[in-house]
Formats: sequence, C-alpha cells, structure tokens
Amino acid sequence: MDINSLLNFISANPLGLNWIDVIVLALIIIYGIEGYFLGFLGSLVDLISFVASFIFGLSFYSVVAKLLIGFLHMPQGFANAVGFLILAILFEIVLNILLKKFVFKLSVFVKIHIHKSKFLTVGNLLGILPGALSGIILSAFIVSLIITLPFSVFLKHSVTESEIGNILVSNTQSFSKNLNQVFGGAVNDTLSFLTVEPKSNQSVNLNFKTKNINIDTNSEQQMLTLLNKEREKIGLNKLSFSQSLIIVGRNHCKDMLEKGYFSHNTPEGLTPFDRMTEANIAFKYAGENLALAPNSSLAMKGLIESDSHRANILSKDFGKVGVGVIDGGIYGQMFCQEFTD
Repeated sequence: MDINSLLNFISANPLGLNWIDVIVLALIIIYGIEGYFLGFLGSLVDLISFVASFIFGLSFYSVVAKLLIGFLHMPQGFANAVGFLILAILFEIVLNILLKKFVFKLSVFVKIHIHKSKFLTVGNLLGILPGALSGIILSAFIVSLIITLPFSVFLKHSVTESEIGNILVSNTQSFSKNLNQVFGGAVNDTLSFLTVEPKSNQSVNLNFKTKNINIDTNSEQQMLTLLNKEREKIGLNKLSFSQSLIIVGRNHCKDMLEKGYFSHNTPEGLTPFDRMTEANIAFKYAGENLALAPNSSLAMKGLIESDSHRANILSKDFGKVGVGVIDGGIYGQMFCQEFTD
C-alpha cells in the first residue's frame, strides 16, 4: 500500500474527516491522556510554559536575530528563525522549572488538607482539559506552518480541505503572519494572506518567482459566489461577471507571480485602470482588490475584514466584476478582483 492509498484509507470514515483531521484529533487525545497522568497542576504548567514561551519568542526574536547577524553573519531569514527558537526553548525551560517548584509546594499544601486519593482523582481528570488545549494549540501551530510556508501543494490542500484544519487556519490568520515573519525568510517568503490597499502605490517583493502556474476556474467561481453573498447580506444587487475583467485579472495575477511582485501597479507603471483601458473595457467607476492566499475562503475572509477592500466589494457604484485566480502551487493562489460600473 503506497502513502496516498494509506491516507485515503484513513480518510474513509462516516464523519467525512480527512487524514489531517484524524491526526489533529489523535494529537489532542494524546495530549489529553498525558494531561490526565500529569494531573491538573502539572498539565497547566506545561500549557502556560508553551504559550508564554511562544509569545516571548515572537516578541523578542528580532533582538537575538540582530546579534546572530552581527556576530555570526547569518542571513536575516535564518537568523529570525534561529533567534525565535533559541528564545522560545530557553524561556520555556526556565519558566517550567520555576512554575513546577511553585506547583510542588502548592500540591504538598493541598494534599495535607485534602484526602490524597480524592485529590489525585480530581486532579487527574481536570488535567485532561489543559492537556487537550495544549494539543489544540500545537495543532494550530503545525497547520499554520504548513499553510504559511512553501510546503507541498498536497499538504496545503489537505489542510484547507480538512474540517478541523480549516477552522484552525481561519482563526489564526494574524498568527500565521507572525510565523511568516519569523520563518518565511529561511525558506522563501509566502503568506497565508497578503494584500495591499486598493488605492495605494505600494509594491511588495514576494521573494519568489514562478512560472509553474495554472488558471483556477473553480476558485474564480467560488470567489464570485462569496462576493455576491456579502452584497446580498446588506440588500445590494448581485455583481454580474465580466469575461473581459476576468482576463484582465488573470493576466495581472500571472504577471505578479512570474515577476515576483505584489502591487496594483506593474513594474512598467501600468495601473489597474490602464490595464482595463488596454483591454477596451469602458467604465466610469472602477476598482481592484488583490490577495495572495491558500484558497478563496481565506482570501475573501481577509479582504472582507479590511475596510478599504470591503468598500470595493460593497460599493453601489459597481455592477460588474471579474475574478482572476492563478494557482502558484506551493506559493498559494493569487486573486485579482476587478470591478467596474
């Protein structure tokens, strides 16, 4: 049995869970069992140490990174990753030792005043909760890394198609951006969600170029459906799709992936309005939203939560839209929403 057959076998269950869901659930159960044997206080210490060390590492990794660059001449991206790991691991070790000393004294005090067997039973059962929570946080960290960094397309799709993995990723987008800042430079930058303001001239260097790209018509249709759902929520008319605008969007997505930039304006200075005019599209009002994300749901979530992008999506001035989506493989999908009246 090859690896794909094995994963398909694991995914064949009445609950509709794929192999990522099965692994995440197994991880949560394992940590819950560990929490039972550690007891509530021991399990809580592990949870607090893990979360606190992660936050500490994210907050101060740049300080260590500067030292590594200055003394060891490490590349910036690698220094960020090493700096984070050094701080997080050392902080967790020190905090764990300090907290366990306190917990030991507290547990001795509690055992004196409460029957020992009763204390152990209740403590063990309560330990399942922080243990399981540690498993959830670790799972969120792992799936966010898979989505954020350039792992295989198969892994990324497995995460976004999983019930639990998709929920974890959807609720940790800002967390994924922090992960990318730390680890992205060490393996080639890519983002779980990237955008620029609709009316800005900002240009972002993607730090990668790829010609291994494909048009994703399914994601284009999904994005159109999501756009119109948002408009229907507030009583606006649906946007009609324009094939001409779709082509404009696809061409710009392709250009950005092949040249390694992310901007409304091309390196040659062409604006969205210039590109529409070149395509012989007549308009009085026009706009453009851009996103780089793993799938249409996450792209739309990021755009609708941005006031300026939301304004384009819900504008009464627009009646037509073309959504161009180019799949960049391990680097994610590039989305261009092109609006006109």
